[in-house]
Parts: sequence; structure tokens; C-alpha cells
Amino acid sequence: MPLPETVPMRGGGSVTIRRSRPEDAEAHIANLTAIGAERLFLMTEEFTRTVDEVRAQFRDADPARALWLAAEVDGRVVGGANAARGRFSKNAHTADFGIAILAAYRGRGIGEALLRVAIDWARAVGIRKLTLGVFATNERAIRLYRKLGFQEEARLRGQVMLEGQPVDEVLMALWLEPAPSSGPPA
Repeated sequence: MPLPETVPMRGGGSVTIRRSRPEDAEAHIANLTAIGAERLFLMTEEFTRTVDEVRAQFRDADPARALWLAAEVDGRVVGGANAARGRFSKNAHTADFGIAILAAYRGRGIGEALLRVAIDWARAVGIRKLTLGVFATNERAIRLYRKLGFQEEARLRGQVMLEGQPVDEVLMALWLEPAPSSGPPA
């Protein structure tokens, strides 16, 4: 998975997808704080980790267990994504994915570029299943996930409250090799 990778954006310009670096911590925190303040896309509305904690997270990440990505446009980090392998032997074949892009940069192909890099990383490190959760109201994100092969596996009814209304959380997954049949182990 050669990074950085620069790809054209819809509407002109290009985005560079690269691994997050410790010096990106402030930008990531500012972006997550801004996106959280929208109260529509992230579970949290307030990012509480410190700059030092985020710097250490990027610096100390084991590349076989976690991926932290930055999307950079004209020298500015405008979004990011992360994928983290399951922490236990029973779920280490899975990784959970998350993405956040500043409002002014949505709809330009950045999310797809980030997700494609995450899928390539997952394959390279032996992940069998990539998972994510998305609010049912985030139709643009759901369309992207479906476009890249994710399927809905579960729906948590009324799991979140958005603007005073219950909204489902949709749990989606992309199997990177054939999904096993369901049922208890033999």
C-alpha cells in the first residue's frame, strides 16, 4: 500500500491520502471538534483527547493493528480515517473503520479515497472483515459504503438521538474473503 497517494477530487483539485503524523494532531482534533459540533455524523460532540495523546497515538501505532490516515488538500488536513484491528484473539481478524471529513470537502471523493486505502491496508495485514457504524440519516455515507461492497449486517433501532429524534445506527461490513456460514461452530 504505497502512501502517500494523490487522487483527483470531483470539482477540481486533488487530495493526498497519507498516514497521519504526530504533527497532524492539532488539525485532527480541530476537524473532529468541528464535525462533532454539527451533531449529525459523529457519536461524540466534543473531542476530549489531548494533543499529546493524539500525537502519541499516531507515533506509536502498530501498522499491523491500526491505521490512521490524513486527507490533505493544499497543505491542509481536511479529514481523516482510522481502522483498528480487534483487540482480542477472537476478533483480531476484524477491523473497525471510521471516517470524518470537514463539511466544505464532502462530496468530492475524499471519503472514497480514504476508504479504498483502508481496504487495501486491511487486505495487506490479513484482516478478513472490515466493519463500521453509520447513522441511518447519513445517506451519502451509506451510498459510498454500499458502492464499495459493504452490506448492512444489523440495525440498532433508535440507537442515537439526533435533533431530539431517535435514529437507527446501521452496522455494515465488508468481507474481504467469503463470509462464513452463520450458526454456532461445529
